[in-house]
Amino acid sequence: MRSFLFIGSLKSLLTFFILADSAVASPLAKQVVIHRDEWGVPHIRGESDAAVVFGSAWAQSEDHFWQLEDTYIKALGRYAELVGDSGVSSDLDVALFDIVGSSQRDFISLPLEIKTLARAFADGYNFFLERNPDVTPRLITRMEPWHVLAFERYMILPRLLGAAHAPSREITPLEAEELASLGSNQWAIGPDRTRNGTAMLFINPHQPWYGSGMFTEMHVKSDTGWDFSGAMYPGAPFPTAGFNNHLGWAYTVNEADISDVYRLTFDHPNDPDLYRYDDGWRRANSWEIELAVKGETEPRRYQLRKTHHGPIAKQEDETHFLAIKVPRLYDGSRMVQSLAQSRATNFDEWYEAASSLQLQTFNTMYADADGNIFYLYNGTVAKRKLGVDWTKPVDGSDPELEWGDFHPIEELPQVLNPASGFMQNTNSTPFTTTDDGNPSMLDFPAYMVEDATDDKRRAKMSRWLLRRATDVTFEKWQEMAFDTTLYWPMTELTRYQRHFQLLQQTHPELAVEVRPYLEHLLDWDYRSTLKSTQTTLAVAWYEELYGRGYPVETLKDEFVANIPARFRALVGAARTLEERYGSWQVSYGDIHRLQRHAPYGSSRSVPFNDREHSLGVAGVRGPLGVAFTIYHTPPTDDPNRQLEYATTGSSYKAVYEFHPDGVKAASYLHYGQSHNPESSHFFDQALLLSERRFKPAWFHWDDVIANTQRAYSPGD
Repeated sequence: MRSFLFIGSLKSLLTFFILADSAVASPLAKQVVIHRDEWGVPHIRGESDAAVVFGSAWAQSEDHFWQLEDTYIKALGRYAELVGDSGVSSDLDVALFDIVGSSQRDFISLPLEIKTLARAFADGYNFFLERNPDVTPRLITRMEPWHVLAFERYMILPRLLGAAHAPSREITPLEAEELASLGSNQWAIGPDRTRNGTAMLFINPHQPWYGSGMFTEMHVKSDTGWDFSGAMYPGAPFPTAGFNNHLGWAYTVNEADISDVYRLTFDHPNDPDLYRYDDGWRRANSWEIELAVKGETEPRRYQLRKTHHGPIAKQEDETHFLAIKVPRLYDGSRMVQSLAQSRATNFDEWYEAASSLQLQTFNTMYADADGNIFYLYNGTVAKRKLGVDWTKPVDGSDPELEWGDFHPIEELPQVLNPASGFMQNTNSTPFTTTDDGNPSMLDFPAYMVEDATDDKRRAKMSRWLLRRATDVTFEKWQEMAFDTTLYWPMTELTRYQRHFQLLQQTHPELAVEVRPYLEHLLDWDYRSTLKSTQTTLAVAWYEELYGRGYPVETLKDEFVANIPARFRALVGAARTLEERYGSWQVSYGDIHRLQRHAPYGSSRSVPFNDREHSLGVAGVRGPLGVAFTIYHTPPTDDPNRQLEYATTGSSYKAVYEFHPDGVKAASYLHYGQSHNPESSHFFDQALLLSERRFKPAWFHWDDVIANTQRAYSPGD
């Protein structure tokens, strides 16, 4: 018995000395205080920027440790080691683009400030693990500062590969639907349209609610003057989109042609690593990697090759291979640009920071306290030969197809303070950003803007709402952000009413079947609500006509020239609803639900269950043209999974009003701030979404203090 007591005492002493040593080794812990408001949002104040980032790592580890580590495991190319075969493709991308090796090498040459922040973030993560022995990491028992750079490069890589139209692994229809639905809405209005003569901004990324692309919310403030609030992926040292006291900005996905695929010929008679270039040959670098895969005793071995265009991603036949060229993956750190933007106090400072184009992609929308509103079709677009279809693989042996310099920011499509007084982008063309003052398609090379003619219904709906917006208050701005007017039924149902008159003559029996459904839809204001049965029927009919994927804004071939077939699809949609739910007049909110589970790295594996607690939500799929955008999983064959659960869209919503004397802000984060099912903030914000309302996003420090529920330093 005494020996056990002695061992227990020894362990207690050992733990004391370890923790005491950790505190000495982590002076930043006492230089930062985390203030949690009533929604659990961390407002982190530190003596220095490094202390704030240290606190950021601690707060994120409290809120999202599982997801943070999961993403970093991917970034380090070790995912298959954790999850098995399903992680191999991710690890191969990391290896092929040398994310780990390049991050280790390049970290040394980063600006001192960025290295200091990365070290602070790693120290915060490590300190959290030291002080929380009950938290067991799956692989990353210690974070290194260069891991932060690897995380940053890993997170942007899928965007760069997507822009290249690069070869990718085969995915399920549900995966394709989720990946394609990732987008965003962003709006800005100028002083002439607001009651207070202020500029306002609406930021609404449509990211997945599970996995590496989910968002978290945070406010960072240091005694050196840095003061910024917004959203970011768990694992980022600080928010990357949001607002300070003077200005704010939002991002949406665009289709700038920033990456390319080159077709190379390897047919040298004696050397398999030589490929044709101009009138001669160039050598590819070859290397072998080993991947540890869970459940397999031996590592898998892969032979990889890299050319001067980029790494080889696919073999087409015996001699032809495809290489991918991406921009600025290894050019320092995007944190340099993000940090400068977050510290900017006016448009000129912010624009100078953005002009570095270290962020390779994304539409960007901006507003500030001086009344400016601004849109930028951002992208690191290389100057290229005209007359070439760069969306397809090009001849890698032709020197004339090499990239030139990148277009500077001044040569990208952009709009500043348009006469119309508003702007929007919803993953759509930059050439219909507003009503008056758009950039002209003729002023830009054809290769620059791949989505030049893509005027989505969400964009049309946004312009419809914004051009009617006058005397806008902050409260009205919040209501507009949750607007549920649906563009497709608003513009199409009256046409179908005219078609129905002809149908009565040509197909009278079909017309009899169609009548109750069409009359029900026509007796509607085209707005989705929790109780609306018309929304349910309209969405079901739309999916019959256009499909469930994204953007699915073009009729299926069988309906293009066949009006009666479209009406049969309406009948079929109503019957499907009746078979599944017992009635074709079922309330939208009874079917479309909010439910959270954790931890899961992808919505595809989430065990949604109709028998468990959930809330209704009125948001609708983007292709119908709606501001309040939500994407849901389809029903399954499981009798306990007949409802549809939100997994993408409106992952973070925020509205800002920029007064000369300070900013006013409100926000919402999907589900809630915490990943922990035991936390009161695991699902508390879902009620906000269900009721279509925001919470205050406290920013001014007196307000933060007044609304602090708990204040503490890391390790307390």
